[in-house]
Formats: sequence, C-alpha cells, structure tokens
Amino acid sequence: MILVVGGTGQVGSAVVRGLQGRGASVAALLRPATEGAAAAAAGVRIVRGDLRDPSSLREICDGVDCVVATANTIVPRRGERADFDAIARGYAELGRVARAAGVRRFLFVSVPRPFMGRGAPDFDAKARAEEALAAEGPPLLVVRPSLIMETWLPWLGSRVPLRGRDQPTLERGFWLARLAGRALHHSVDRLGIALLFGDGSARHAFIASDDVAEALVAAALNRDENAREYQLGGPEVLTWRDAADAFGRAFAMRVRSLHQGTALPRLFASVTRRISPATAQIFASQAIVATVDSPFPADTTRRLLGRDPISVEAFLRRASAATNRSSRV
Repeated sequence: MILVVGGTGQVGSAVVRGLQGRGASVAALLRPATEGAAAAAAGVRIVRGDLRDPSSLREICDGVDCVVATANTIVPRRGERADFDAIARGYAELGRVARAAGVRRFLFVSVPRPFMGRGAPDFDAKARAEEALAAEGPPLLVVRPSLIMETWLPWLGSRVPLRGRDQPTLERGFWLARLAGRALHHSVDRLGIALLFGDGSARHAFIASDDVAEALVAAALNRDENAREYQLGGPEVLTWRDAADAFGRAFAMRVRSLHQGTALPRLFASVTRRISPATAQIFASQAIVATVDSPFPADTTRRLLGRDPISVEAFLRRASAATNRSSRV
C-alpha cells in the first residue's frame, strides 16, 4: 500500500491516478473536511488526518509500505490561514509514525536547496521538515523539482498554462492569488507583455506537474533503495527572458518584457511575514526565483519517465490548443 499525502492537490492527484494506473494499492490522506467520495469511488482508500494536528496521524500508516508526501500550503485554500510551522511539525510526527509502522520508504517533495534560508516561510519550513524526517523517519528520498510550469509560468502574464489542469495550485482561492490572477496573469494574453521580476536572467529547468507526478510514481514503484535525493528538471534550462520568448513562439505573437525590481516584493514579504505568512511566501518566493537558479539536469527525470519531459514551448502550445478547442465548443 502506498500512502499519498496531499492526494487532492496539483501533483498529488496526478500521483494517485498514476499509481492506480500502474496497478498499485493507493491510500490518500485527506483532512476531515475534504471531500473524498470521488477518490473512494475510484478505489482509493481514504485515510483521515491533518498534518496540523499530530494526534490525528497516529494510525494512518498501518499497512503502508511507502509514503509519497506532496502536501503543502504554498498557496492556501480560500478561508485557510497558512501555518508553515505546523505543517513542518506535522511532517516530523508523520515521519515518526511511519517509522514505527514499518514503512520502508518516504518520498518527500521539497524545493531546490538554494531556495531555502532566504526568507520564504514555506521553503524554510520544508528544510525543517526534511531535517526531522531524515532524523526520525523511515529511509528518506527528497524529490526536488525545479520550477513547476503550472505554478510559475502564469506569473509572466498568462492564464493559459492553467487551462484544463486538475487542481491547479494557483486556483485554490487564496485572496492574493485571486487578485494576481485578475491583475497580472493576463498581460501576455491581452497586451503581449511579459512581467519579469529582476533582470530576467535567473535560470531554471521548468518542469510540468504531470512529469513531476509521473516521476514520483516511478520512484515509488522502482524502490531505488540507495537514492537519497532526486533533482527533477525539464529538458532545457531557460532564463525568464527565454520563457517569455517561448510564449511568443507558442502563441505566434510578439511578446515584450517589462522588468520589475525585487526590492518591493522583498519589502512586502518582510512586512507581511507575521500577519499573513502566505502573503509573505508569495512575495518572498517571487524575489527568490528571480535571482536564484535551479538549473537541474534532466537526466534523472528522463530515467524515471523513460522519455523526455515536455519543454516549456511544447507545454504552452498544448495548453493553447486546448484553450482554442474549448472556446469553439
């Protein structure tokens, strides 16, 4: 039995489907208020618990051989206050519970290590969770994707990367994500202007969430007992300027870049850290990805997928085609 933590999220829901497609027995950890009827009807064992309530985790790993942990609150759901420290403590407790239950492997989806320790609450909480899991949990495999396309490409100014996606992180309903969606995520589509923080030179191996999920499925089933860390990258390393150019080629339009400094998001992150950690996370992470690289090679991704991961331009072309088809229906 493989337990997916965060099985209703952007990556986690695809992991659940992928594991079932490979014939694995799957359980999903859902919070008490989360609807689970559809997952149960599809044959997923529903386990109730909440990372923010360690006492609810005591028996969730009974009969579980492997845990795939994708849950995060990088963008909280509508009406939810992000508590990154509580999530880190919950993961520490989950590690202890998993070890006591005899779980043989724990896959934890984290972020690039250079993003940590730079003032983004979620990224720093993941560092604490990793440390606790390594110390007190079962054998740990940390999976570090580069920037996930559906989460980061819209910030350049387009909602197209979100079209047709299941459970996209940016559409959870958090007020700042909704505001950004209305104010910023249409500049490419409507005006041909890409919004770039910093000078646009930070380099990332952008990767689609479906490719991350498929790689996690392969990692959970392949049981590479010696692996301790996987870095997942797309097929090419692009600067933000390169990504803006990919929009232009995919949409067959001229896209100009409008550069914005990182001082303002850093200031907003500092000011809002205590009153709204989720707001601080969004601002701080924008400054981080604008200035810190994650140029992961695609070797591990290719090995796990057995194919090349999708490129930014191909991803955008596919999303644009799906958008055009839906508009004609």
